[in-house]
Amino acid sequence: MGRATNLEHAQQQKLARIATFANVGATHRVMDVGCGWGGLIRYALDQRGAASAVGLTLSTDQFNYITQDAREDIAVELRSWADYPVPAEKFDAVMSVGAFEHFASMEDRTRNEHRTIYRKFFQWCSDISVDSASLGLQTIITNRLPRDLSEVRDVRFLLEDVFKGSVLPSVDDVLMSSRSIYEAIELRRIGKDYARTLREWKATLIENRVVVVERYGENLFTHYDRYFDAAERGFSSGLVDLLQISLRKKAAAQTRLAKVRQG
Repeated sequence: MGRATNLEHAQQQKLARIATFANVGATHRVMDVGCGWGGLIRYALDQRGAASAVGLTLSTDQFNYITQDAREDIAVELRSWADYPVPAEKFDAVMSVGAFEHFASMEDRTRNEHRTIYRKFFQWCSDISVDSASLGLQTIITNRLPRDLSEVRDVRFLLEDVFKGSVLPSVDDVLMSSRSIYEAIELRRIGKDYARTLREWKATLIENRVVVVERYGENLFTHYDRYFDAAERGFSSGLVDLLQISLRKKAAAQTRLAKVRQG
C-alpha cells in the first residue's frame, strides 16, 4: 500500500502505476490480459483517455460482471491469451495484473518448460501490439526456498488450496523470458506493501464476519482467514514478493537507435 491511507487509495495507486508502466495514453487501444473485474480497463478508459479496451478472462463470473455494464468501448472475451489471434488493428498498450503466475504449472517447472511458456506470452504481447507499445506487468514472484516447516506448510497450502495448478516465477524468469523481445524500463518490488494490504483485507474480513458467514458459510470465512495469514507471512518474511515492471518493445528501441544513427 505504500503511502496509501486505505485500501481504495492503494487500489487507485496500483491502477495508475500499471497504466503508466504500459504507457497508456489518449486514443489508445488497450489489451488487458486477465482483466479480473474490469477495474484496470475502466481506469485506462476513464482516467487515461484510452479509446477502447479488450479484456481477456477465464472466469465466467468476471465475464458476466463486466458485460452486464454494457459499454461500447469495452470488449471482454472468455478465452486465454494463447487462443487470441493477432488482430488486424494492433494494440497501443498491453497490461496484465495477477495472471502471469498462472501461465505455467509446477509440472512445467519440473520439466524446465516454464520459461518457454513465459516467452511465448511475451512474444504474443509483442505480436499483438504496435512497435511503440509497452507492457505493464504485475505478478507475484518467488524469492527463495522455504527455510522452515512453517514456511513449507504455508507454501503447500497456498499452492494446493488457493492457487491450484500455478507456480510462482522468479525475477530471472521474467527478465530472461522477455529478453530480446522487451527491455525492462522500470522495476519495482512492493512485497512489504502487499503484506500490509493483506493485513487490511483480514481486518475487513474479521469486521464483517457475521455477514460473510451468513452469506457464504463458515468454511469460506475460515479459508480466507487462513489465506490472508499465510500470504502475509510470506510477503513479510521475503519468501515471496510482488513485482511491477514496465517493459518496452525492443522494436521501438531499435527504431529510435536507427533514427539517431541516420541523423
